[in-house]
Amino acid sequence: MAQRKFGVDADMLYEVLDTSAGAEGYILGAIGENLFRRYAEENDYEVLRIKEKPEGGYNAKTDDARGDFYIRKKGNPNDEWYVVECKSVKSNAEKRLGFTNKTKLANFLAKHSFDRATHLKDIFNRGKNTYEAAKSSFKGDKAEFPAFKWDHSNPGAGIPDLSHLWKSKEEIEAWLDTFTEDRYTETAYWELKAPIRLIQTHMPSTRTDELNITSTGPLASEFNILCLDLFLRTGRHEFVFANSQKLNHQAKAPNHLQQNYTIDILAEKEGFKLHHLLNPWYRDLDRCIEETGPEARQLDETQLDRR
Repeated sequence: MAQRKFGVDADMLYEVLDTSAGAEGYILGAIGENLFRRYAEENDYEVLRIKEKPEGGYNAKTDDARGDFYIRKKGNPNDEWYVVECKSVKSNAEKRLGFTNKTKLANFLAKHSFDRATHLKDIFNRGKNTYEAAKSSFKGDKAEFPAFKWDHSNPGAGIPDLSHLWKSKEEIEAWLDTFTEDRYTETAYWELKAPIRLIQTHMPSTRTDELNITSTGPLASEFNILCLDLFLRTGRHEFVFANSQKLNHQAKAPNHLQQNYTIDILAEKEGFKLHHLLNPWYRDLDRCIEETGPEARQLDETQLDRR
């Protein structure tokens, strides 16, 4: 297969993938999409693929069908579909946050472990202040500026709860000191050998909304359900789901989703176990739809990939 498709043997193909993060990421994304399709069909959904690039290019995609699939329950006779966008987790989140440095990692873990109520309140209030400043400086009709809709229990980009793991920052530092230095390298995070694993989304696309506000991050209206494949941080192709309208918007651009939602922090201390998912994330697609009520859309035949 590798020889026919690429003119090289399988060993060369694997070598290229191992040295090209872009190529590896694209293939992992395609695998995740196909596994989601299988998951949805096994759970009694009809699944139709949306064209990645319709005739006319990406801008020819309709504004409310910029996801990967249309889905609806099998047997539903109505033209009622949900658009699902499939993503992989951010692969270099730990590097970007400097977690190869134990001091920075200890500070980060402490932030998510202690005095959570005060931390949540501070994040919410800072977001609200940023929103109010953006609304005040908005040049259009301020009545059109969307309302501030952050979740008090999980504001901003997501605040995981690690309060059950350590009793003090000193205990965190002592735990981190039990690992050798090679467990904090970039390679260790890539190979899932580091003491912690940070699960974040990665959605760097730039969009301009109906209010002419441009920001980096998709619009909440582009799809109904965000599906995240956790493989790069759990070593298993497993999914979590969120209704796009229930995710906290950007504070200064309330029609835009954030680039990097933090969903969980996994620690070797408890076998890298996924915790109780924060609102509005679900492990079950049916529950996500039933409990959050995304607004169904009509099928647009021009957007379908019938291959």
